[in-house]
Amino acid sequence: MCGICGVFRPDRGQIDISRVETMREAVTYRGPDACGLSHGPGYALGHRRLSIIDLSENGVQPMSNEDGSVEIVFNGEIYNFRELKCQLQTKGHIFRSASDTEVLVHGYEEWGINRLLSIIRGMYAFGIVDHNEHIIHLARDPLGKKPLFFRLDYYELVFASSARALALGLTSPPDVDPVAIDNLLSNLYIPGPQTIFLGVEKLLPGHALSLGCDGIRREIVHWQPDFLNSEEGLQDDEWLERIENALETAVKRRLVADVPVGTLLSGGIDSSLVTAIAAKLAGQIQTFSVATEDPQLDESQFARAVAESCGTKHHELEVRGDIRKNLCRLIAAMGEPLADASAANTFAIAEKARQFVTVVLTGDGGDEGFGGYRQYLAYYFAGHLSRLGSSLLKLPLWALNRIPLNGSSPLHSARTLCRLASAPLEETLFSTSMAMDGATRESLYTPEFKGRLRQRHPDEHYFRVLPPSDHALAVDRVMQTRLLTVLPDDYLTKVDNATMAVSLEARSPFLDLDVVELGMRIPAAAKFRGGKSKALLRQLAERYVPEKCVRRRKQGFVAPIGKWIRNDWGDLVEQMVLGPQVEQRQWFRRKTLLQIVEDHRRGIDHGYLLWGLIILELWVRMSVERTLRPGDII
Repeated sequence: MCGICGVFRPDRGQIDISRVETMREAVTYRGPDACGLSHGPGYALGHRRLSIIDLSENGVQPMSNEDGSVEIVFNGEIYNFRELKCQLQTKGHIFRSASDTEVLVHGYEEWGINRLLSIIRGMYAFGIVDHNEHIIHLARDPLGKKPLFFRLDYYELVFASSARALALGLTSPPDVDPVAIDNLLSNLYIPGPQTIFLGVEKLLPGHALSLGCDGIRREIVHWQPDFLNSEEGLQDDEWLERIENALETAVKRRLVADVPVGTLLSGGIDSSLVTAIAAKLAGQIQTFSVATEDPQLDESQFARAVAESCGTKHHELEVRGDIRKNLCRLIAAMGEPLADASAANTFAIAEKARQFVTVVLTGDGGDEGFGGYRQYLAYYFAGHLSRLGSSLLKLPLWALNRIPLNGSSPLHSARTLCRLASAPLEETLFSTSMAMDGATRESLYTPEFKGRLRQRHPDEHYFRVLPPSDHALAVDRVMQTRLLTVLPDDYLTKVDNATMAVSLEARSPFLDLDVVELGMRIPAAAKFRGGKSKALLRQLAERYVPEKCVRRRKQGFVAPIGKWIRNDWGDLVEQMVLGPQVEQRQWFRRKTLLQIVEDHRRGIDHGYLLWGLIILELWVRMSVERTLRPGDII
């Protein structure tokens, strides 16, 4: 687990290595154990190391093959590196280290970039320079667990693990993209390949980019999801056996480390399963959980129950509103603004865990692969209801629309199902997940700023990846879309950056490619058996953890941001939402900002939007104006 960066010039022109050194030092938190630099005609590579496997000097990067013709900077872990190393040794390759990084160098020599990407299993972002061909290959893992940003213009390619670090390595500062700001405030994250900076891109998950001496950009897709072709005919018991075997293999792979390993434990099904299997395989392990002062959000009792049943050494952290003292550190580690409020919890528990371990296993990915969100269940039910035909649904939908309903009413759920069943998926997809409604968005931006948005809609990135219907179930199409958007650009970005902010490596067994591909093959009828989300994982969890932890209502890993903003952070709102610097930028109408703040104080919840505005302003001051530093306390 590391921070990487570099510059490549097709014309072999000279590169100012101080630019690479600046980028490298901006990601020191990702790799505090060692640093490295390699450079020559047309290239410079920088690396910061967090030592996980082979703690010796032999694991230092940039790393090369025997004759120095191939060099790599690598961030992540290759979980099947031992098997691949054996294959490469039988073919005559000589290894100097016990690290997984060296497998990539010799694997590229032996198989080339396309074959290498098809056989490695892990989380990764890397850059390989082939000096004989004078070509660079950038690659990112299939699910987007590790970040990789780049800017390519007519004479050079610049890349880094962080958008903020990359901007520091450019010869002139990039402009902020207004479309990215709109996405951030609407969706809480910035969807790839877009970034907060104009001209800077994220390499998409499952993609690789090559640039050679001809200056032509070549991009390949080495993996993509497919939820639309499920495997019929298996009984639930057969699926359970496959899931248990695949998950046990995934956990076993992720326990390999030369440093202490623990788990982040929420007490939910996914993290509880990972913890129970890890404890079975490794003996006693350490577990870490969060407690909050809001009883509606607190999950600590369930985490304690799982820890007790698994015999772990358990640590619990109480997270309160004073977490704001670490906001600048968190935002610096994020690199570009991310308004997912649960990043505050993740950062806090990661900092606690780092006192005891260097690697943690998480439950991330179980919902995406096995149908864990209520939205999935709604689309599954709506698919059955749609067989009645839209004409028969018009009357009940009309009647339900005339009744004032709150979110907990059964009639509210009925209205949602009728709406999903009677309208095309393109009209309902993610329309309820935005942080601000259409009226707020229409009134928030100044005319000048709105003109720069080019009439775009903040949901359009979903439709770029939404699979065609072709008689596929709506729920399968939604699951595939979320896997390509929300998962890499929000959830995994949050976890990677919040843990790496404190030099902690997070590994996700449910995001093992074999586990994900198994989940994609399970028919929706099995995933939602008995009208329950994630039905198969619930059955599996009953074998491992207390019943009350399996049967409880699903709860997200969230922080009470709205409450903190309303009760304790009034001064922060005044500075970062209503302050004079915000008004001077002329992005937002002050009248609308004042109304949003007043509404929230009166009990109309705008917590997510206000959090997004605060995060954006802090990021601008830190990464653009540079009037704030990562260590500042606000």
